[in-house]
Amino acid sequence: MRLTLTARKQETADVVSFRFGAPALKTWKPGQYLHYTLPHAAPDDRGAERWFSIASAPFEGFVQLTTRFSPKSSSFKTALRGLEVGGTIEADGLEGDFTVEDPKRRLVFIAGGVGITPYRAILLALDRASAPIDVDLLYANRDEAFPFRDELEDLASKNRGLRLRWFAGSNKLDDPALRAAVGDLAGPVFYVSGPQPMVEAFAARLKAMAIPESRIKTDDFPGYEWP
Repeated sequence: MRLTLTARKQETADVVSFRFGAPALKTWKPGQYLHYTLPHAAPDDRGAERWFSIASAPFEGFVQLTTRFSPKSSSFKTALRGLEVGGTIEADGLEGDFTVEDPKRRLVFIAGGVGITPYRAILLALDRASAPIDVDLLYANRDEAFPFRDELEDLASKNRGLRLRWFAGSNKLDDPALRAAVGDLAGPVFYVSGPQPMVEAFAARLKAMAIPESRIKTDDFPGYEWP
């Protein structure tokens, strides 16, 4: 299906959100992702295709793609950044099980960098549905410029069950910080989203804390360094 760029938003100095009209995509489960194709001149070895989590909730009426840019960004990202409002991109393959099946359970969301994107969609949808929220969001970022911080703090102000903790610089999300933030590890379902090395490391740490795989869900983003 063809998506048309309707707006863009500078989230931080190096993170940009792209909002697309997608009349053919009626709905999705918050936490799912899409496969994108953007033909462009002289593609690098990563080609003209990417997979991105949908950072918007269905009720918002648009598909949001949020990503980080750097001087070493791929040719795909360079072409995406140059896309003008009214320009189009192809998308298909709605997939992914990084979704909340039982919102009544206590949830721990661990995010690294732009790994916050699926959580934005999930939390907005839970708030919209007036669903019970019992979530600890532990958000680690390279610096204090956290994408979506204002939106998340607004959600937390309306939902007492949403507990936000921010980790940047010398304030590391290490094992003691994780245990202090979560407390009882026996009950929650743990979600981990972010750069692939970070997700693999945290999944291993959670298993070392005797948390079974059945209570760990992961969503890794290849191509990003960590920390």
